[in-house]
Amino acid sequence: MAFYLSLLQQQFKQIKVGATLTSLWSGCGSIVACELDGQACVIKAVNIPEIINHPKIKQTAFAVNRKRKSYNVEYYFYNDCSQQLPNNAAAIGCLAAIQNDQQYVLAFNDFTQQGYVQALPQDYREVIKWLAHFHAFNLTIEAVTHAAEKLWPQGNYWHLSTRPDELTKLQQSAIKQVAAKLNTTLCNSAYKTVIHGDAKLANFAINKQQHVLGYDFQYVGAGVGVIDVMYFMTSCFNETQLHQHADSCLEWYFSELKLALGVYHPKVEASKVINDWRNLWSVAWADFYRFLAGWSPEHKKINSYMLLHVKSELKKHI
Repeated sequence: MAFYLSLLQQQFKQIKVGATLTSLWSGCGSIVACELDGQACVIKAVNIPEIINHPKIKQTAFAVNRKRKSYNVEYYFYNDCSQQLPNNAAAIGCLAAIQNDQQYVLAFNDFTQQGYVQALPQDYREVIKWLAHFHAFNLTIEAVTHAAEKLWPQGNYWHLSTRPDELTKLQQSAIKQVAAKLNTTLCNSAYKTVIHGDAKLANFAINKQQHVLGYDFQYVGAGVGVIDVMYFMTSCFNETQLHQHADSCLEWYFSELKLALGVYHPKVEASKVINDWRNLWSVAWADFYRFLAGWSPEHKKINSYMLLHVKSELKKHI
């Protein structure tokens, strides 16, 4: 019997298991279509192995524990946080979050049955708007403190303190010399929010009314909004498109962030948040480059647009 059946039986009486839609990262589980008590659902069934087999990640206890915590964070987020999000930064509906040691089941509404489809590159403006609302809504001391205690104290999967192995692998270079400075600069921003942490295009759905849903919150935690925006752009724009659209998309994000702050936190001076985060745009790119250069130096996301920002940051420190 599949391990997740016993977990589902804790909350559902009628369970019909359908097709396995995809496997999770490096053998950590599956996404499975189900019918639960007569409702079309998709479950994320997580069973973390003792050894995670990945060609580019050294299997230290540190790396395995990082992955284990990511699923624990996601479980907590859907169980305690996602329902509080505003409509313009909504997450997919989670019917149940069930845990037993290192096994998890998250049961979601099947968004395809609700008129949503996987977001495509042409939907980038709507996803950026979602990010602006997500960041604006969470721009509070309470939200950031809660993230530090229950989610990731520092959101995203590539920040320096969570990637010591990749830093060790990184060849001696200018970017390695300034790695700690880049991280400190991002951490010392006066304006922290909660970031998605893995805001790639594949983690968003959209309907015909252009309403967006976010999902896959394994790396949600404290940070600055431009980290998500930068990472999102790497997932939907190639090198040429980044040169053509990145700057205007950043301005679109800031315009939406200003409007969203006016809705959720009208006393916050949006111009100060925007100025602070605008100054961190190149830092975010350089920090992500530091990770890629140590993890996969031939990665296709390393391109001339990214390297322009890397060069800009290096000039400040070397």
